[in-house]
Amino acid sequence: MCEIKEWQTQSVKHKVATLLMVDGVSFSYNEEDGIVFSAPELYVKNMVRRLMNSYGVSLRPIITEIK
Repeated sequence: MCEIKEWQTQSVKHKVATLLMVDGVSFSYNEEDGIVFSAPELYVKNMVRRLMNSYGVSLRPIITEIK
């Protein structure tokens, strides 16, 4: 079973937000934290791969777990 964790990112926010909306993942945004969402770690790994391969992101997005 996949544990749901909380994540945040300031990287390529418009593309991350688009991908989260396409996948139906709820998220919030504020200036200080950037985009904050909850998802399994495997989803986040696949998200980074999808952003780089399908959404034209050239630098690996930094998506960190909120402890």
